[in-house]
Amino acid sequence: MKAVILAAGKGTRMGTLTQDIPKPMIPVAGKPVVEHIMRRIAEAGVDEFVLVVGYLSEKIKSYFGDGSGFDFRVSYSEQWEGYGTGAALMAARELAADGPVLMTFADVITSVRTYKDALSTYSKRRGAGVVTLNWVEDPYTGAAVLIDEDQRICKIIEKPPKGEVPSRWNSAGIFVFEPVIFEYLERLTPSWRGEYELADVLNYMIGDRLPIYPSYLEGEWMDVGSVEAITAAEKLLAPRED
Repeated sequence: MKAVILAAGKGTRMGTLTQDIPKPMIPVAGKPVVEHIMRRIAEAGVDEFVLVVGYLSEKIKSYFGDGSGFDFRVSYSEQWEGYGTGAALMAARELAADGPVLMTFADVITSVRTYKDALSTYSKRRGAGVVTLNWVEDPYTGAAVLIDEDQRICKIIEKPPKGEVPSRWNSAGIFVFEPVIFEYLERLTPSWRGEYELADVLNYMIGDRLPIYPSYLEGEWMDVGSVEAITAAEKLLAPRED
């Protein structure tokens, strides 16, 4: 299994922080954000990475190289065409479509347990995919997830209208997919937002009765996609004194 990390974004919400460095390389507690993510994924048992890069990609490549200095294996895919998470994952196809993948974003920090739980759910249920979910007051800023009586995901709604979705489950940005997802990505067309949405791909798969299962998040989780979140992440990731 390989881990695909989507790390091509420019990080416009970061202001001047990303003027000279890509968002995944913003330092938090002494290391780039994406390094914290990679180390935790490796601890969960997946140490081969495909980084989907774009903006200032050379700074990511020069830091990690082939990963040997970190006890990882790292390769890179460039995303220069298409917007959205679906387009980003499709950019990794050549390097990642030969087996199942764990996919996440370069600005989502969570615990090792979260990755282990997603991998365990995938191993036990053997469906076409797993989506890690967190419980929120209203998923209008993320992706609302509906679950049926068989504990399968039956619908995903990207950026739903505030207060109008009958679910408080939100996609937490950690996934495990069978290679079949790359076949469905080929069918993808832009959403009303003009982006190639991962949620649309998963809904295609659900419509074809391919089972997608939830993994429920317990413990820490943080989206570090804003300046304010970086400050909070410093506290979360700072080395603890014994």
